Amino acid sequence: MMQLRQLRLTGRGAADAIMTFAAAGNVVAGDSDTGKSYMLRCIDYVFGAEVMTKVIKEAGPYERVLVELENDQGEFLTLVRALAGGDIEVHHAPIEKISDDGIVIKWMRKGTSKLLDVTSVLLPFAGIQEAQLRKNKQGKKQRLTIRTLVPVFLVDEITIIAERSPVIGTVGFDTTARKRMLSYLLTGKDDEAVIADEKKEIASARSAAKISLLDDLLAPIDARLSRFSDGQDEEGSIELTDAAIEQISAVIDENSTERAQLMNERREVVDNLHRAESQLVAINELSVRYRLLDDRYGSDLDRLDFISEGAHYFGSLQEVRCPLCDQAMDGPHQHWQSDSVAAQPVYSSARAEAAKIIGHRADLGEAVKDLQQRRSDRSEDREKAQARLEQIETRLTEHLLPTLRESKSRLETMIQRRLELEGAKLDREKAKELRALRLELENSAASAGTSSKKWAGLGAAPLRALCDEIEAVLREWSWKDTGRVVFDEKAYDIEVDGQPRQSHGKGVRAILYAAFVIGLLRYCRKNHKPHPGFVVLDSPLTTYKKGQPKEPGIDPGIETAFWASLASLPPGLQVVVVDNKEPPPELASGLKYEWFGGQEAGPDDRVGFIP
Repeated sequence: MMQLRQLRLTGRGAADAIMTFAAAGNVVAGDSDTGKSYMLRCIDYVFGAEVMTKVIKEAGPYERVLVELENDQGEFLTLVRALAGGDIEVHHAPIEKISDDGIVIKWMRKGTSKLLDVTSVLLPFAGIQEAQLRKNKQGKKQRLTIRTLVPVFLVDEITIIAERSPVIGTVGFDTTARKRMLSYLLTGKDDEAVIADEKKEIASARSAAKISLLDDLLAPIDARLSRFSDGQDEEGSIELTDAAIEQISAVIDENSTERAQLMNERREVVDNLHRAESQLVAINELSVRYRLLDDRYGSDLDRLDFISEGAHYFGSLQEVRCPLCDQAMDGPHQHWQSDSVAAQPVYSSARAEAAKIIGHRADLGEAVKDLQQRRSDRSEDREKAQARLEQIETRLTEHLLPTLRESKSRLETMIQRRLELEGAKLDREKAKELRALRLELENSAASAGTSSKKWAGLGAAPLRALCDEIEAVLREWSWKDTGRVVFDEKAYDIEVDGQPRQSHGKGVRAILYAAFVIGLLRYCRKNHKPHPGFVVLDSPLTTYKKGQPKEPGIDPGIETAFWASLASLPPGLQVVVVDNKEPPPELASGLKYEWFGGQEAGPDDRVGFIP
């Protein structure tokens, strides 16, 4: 495959008009009449168009158009053609390194000529072998040219909105060859071996082999469908299953909400329980201290009682006379040296101290009584917390947890059932397609050898793979419906969600054309099939109006999704989009983005393709 690297216009006395391209998503946006579509026409002209189909006054000073290409091997090729017409000059080097030693080739080979033309150079450079394509029902063949490939990689603003097939294009001739071109891209096989007057036996054998292949494809599908009754309504069963899944999910949500509430309450109850228990410990310790203090008060009162009683008895003692001098011994005495003790003050002091201690003891009793009430209150709080904690644990372990386990088990069962039903639905659709194709092959085999020749179609497997790639593109672009893509071999166009592309308005037709050619590029790159290697799209979004009523299948976010998909192309793919609409700023950084400001261009803006 090959990719665009540079487009350049040159002329004496005029500054070169240059546009470079990256090996990924490229966007050229801006106002009308700034040369965007003219760039595509320049590429088409160098690729062998007979004349330059678009002429603009800004290009008056220019004489030549140059296109630089690079292939997968890192080789460069530059094609040069005069805007006035004529043959093409070929250089196997980048534009900056071309010299005067280029070779001249024809823009198109005519008749039985063997001269080199643009196809002889471009196709080998892109890794595409010479191929022969059937051009009519009788089996006559013609050479594959770059012009035959144009509709699938160079799409102008007229073709992209047309109602004709994106394979056939807008031309009224070469229809069969372009149909066979698609087959060549999908399979890598051309029509070199086609015999115009094929024998009936050979045609029958070929059809029988294809029918056998279809039978092999149908066998595993029928085996899977045998588990379901033929009359079973997958759509209805899927709806019932979805309703059951929604109901079970609601039960799980309610269960989870209640569990969260109970867990929060459990934390609060545990905090209250710990608080009550810690306060009871403190109260018990305080009670011990109060008892010790009460014992101390009792001991002090006993001591004071003893003192008071001693003072009383001391005052009641009889007067004693000295045995030596016969004088009273109640004062200083020469034979008895002691100070007489006044009993009355001691007694009074003891009584006063005792009264004071009794008051303290009464206060201590009130404190003890209050402490006992607090112990009772905290004990009651602890019992309530323990009872509530037991209720919460019972609710969690005996009711909510078993219910949650049962609901999750049922949900897993219903999800598995949903997947089986969806698989059966897809299998039934696939089987229907294969049986229709088988019937077509049987009819074709039955009519082989008659005057009305029937040629093989594109092949179910490659077409399905192509449609899968187009579906992937539509999903990336936020196509709001299922995006089921089927290729209609009669119209040689796609149907999306059962609706032909031609039946849409021009805005949706343009989007679906873009999805087709990008999907084809992705298919060929992934499966190593022949393809030029890049796609240029002119105005895929211009005709799509977000402010107007939407057509079926189009989501308001399709523009943003389109730019996001372009900014994240798989490696090795190159897409160039030319459009009046521009990508959002947050996505433009991921693209090779050029803005043409036209007459409203600012000092730092580019006016257009031509300086």
